Amino acid sequence: MIAWLLLLQGTQATVGDTVYVERTLGDVGGAVVRPQQWSLGPLGLQLGPADVRQGSAGAVVRYALVIWYPGEHNLTMPGPVLVRRDGRSDTLSGSPVHVSVWSVLPPNAKKSTLAPRPPSVPVPLAAVTPLPVLALSGLALLGLTIAAVRWRRRGRTRPRAARPPEYQTPEVLRRWAAAGEFRAALDGWSRLLARRAAGNDPSAEETQVLRADIDAAVFSPRGPEYLTELVERAARLAAR
Repeated sequence: MIAWLLLLQGTQATVGDTVYVERTLGDVGGAVVRPQQWSLGPLGLQLGPADVRQGSAGAVVRYALVIWYPGEHNLTMPGPVLVRRDGRSDTLSGSPVHVSVWSVLPPNAKKSTLAPRPPSVPVPLAAVTPLPVLALSGLALLGLTIAAVRWRRRGRTRPRAARPPEYQTPEVLRRWAAAGEFRAALDGWSRLLARRAAGNDPSAEETQVLRADIDAAVFSPRGPEYLTELVERAARLAAR
């Protein structure tokens, strides 16, 4: 059975203070704990998503709340959802919570006799300084300089010819087909034929047709006989 424990912040909470409420779930057996949203209505508000951590007694769910009204409040923390590894989910029952919130007004005083505090001095929100403009100008000049240098050096370098991976050789592809890995072998043959068709290949049209058949074979329900036929066609065409 999963045990639970409720904790409040140690000091006396007043209206507007952040109140932390925790529930210890114990050992949840590797399940994922997903806390639910806690709707307090006009009484208060949940501050951000609930936190889930592992403590010495097991999984702990922690809510941060703010209460707008003083007094003794009996609340119900929503039960979290436990998602098991096999996809099943269980929703735990809610937990009763008792929260004591003190008023921020002086005791034994009528509200009509209380005078509001004087307004605070406004904090200036704007400051005039040329530093941001100078910094942005320097970064823009540096970027333009780097781009100009790279553009001038572009014509001096020759692109390296791309080499096919070592596993895309006819010998390896034949072994894959012999081992029953037809789709992997056909993908390799398609790449080899594509590189060959990029040059002056007299069989470019036949190569294009074969590559289209190979692409369609990925979703084809036809059996190994058809895939073997495609492998043999690709091997014969590549050997020309």
